[in-house]
Amino acid sequence: MSQKNSPFKTSLTLLILFGITSLFLVFTIDVTISDEAGVKTYLPKHLEDSWEGFDVLFCQKPTCGRSWLTRDITFDVDGVGTCPTNWQGEDCGGEMFSMSAGEKLVLPHDTLILKKQYFGQVDPEQTVFTSVVLSGKDRTSIHRPEICMVAQGNTIESREVIEVPMENGPAIKVMVMNMTKRFSNGFTRHSYYAYFFVGRDRTTPYHFERLAWMSLDRIFRNVAHKWAYIAVAGERGSDLTSTAHYEEIKDVVSKLYPEISLLELTNK
Repeated sequence: MSQKNSPFKTSLTLLILFGITSLFLVFTIDVTISDEAGVKTYLPKHLEDSWEGFDVLFCQKPTCGRSWLTRDITFDVDGVGTCPTNWQGEDCGGEMFSMSAGEKLVLPHDTLILKKQYFGQVDPEQTVFTSVVLSGKDRTSIHRPEICMVAQGNTIESREVIEVPMENGPAIKVMVMNMTKRFSNGFTRHSYYAYFFVGRDRTTPYHFERLAWMSLDRIFRNVAHKWAYIAVAGERGSDLTSTAHYEEIKDVVSKLYPEISLLELTNK
């Protein structure tokens, strides 16, 4: 005796079939790979009169791996900088690059990463790290930031989407992860990591929404645009009830994004 499928089972089956079909189309149809991105490939030296920044470069020598700010590196006449010393304080001389040796190893070769540390002009002790990751032809250059944060030993205590007001456009939505990291010496670090994704004509704080837009672009617009991933990271301090870091994020993003955006400030 046959039994009729429930509406729920029928809907679930259709949803699964739609997902499988979408994935098949995404990875099999011939699409135009676009080099167009929504952001410029640089981070400004100054964010108005509030922040001054220095590029972060990484030593590529396997026995070192140390990072330096450009203000601490000597460059030759060709603009090539070398690592001054390793972690033991010994002369190093390794090649410097905008991403670590580990990142270069695991990411597609045409991935572009820019990193800068900004210092407050009023309070030089106030610092934030910023980064832009721009995908290459292989769109797997960008992944969920949570994966890296947890792999680095952080515990994500909470996640929250905040809106950052823009002077000349709608607010940008930014994902903020409040994190804690406990070290073997007993020290505990409280930090935050804020990020959002920028496509050719849209922004989103959600990784899976970005994937959905990528799929829809491939299926209905026959194009695969580059995406960028913008992040701001800093310290939360010992008062975990404080929301001061949210204001810090809003200040940096509201000054940074208009400087590097190639698009209207839209958030769809």
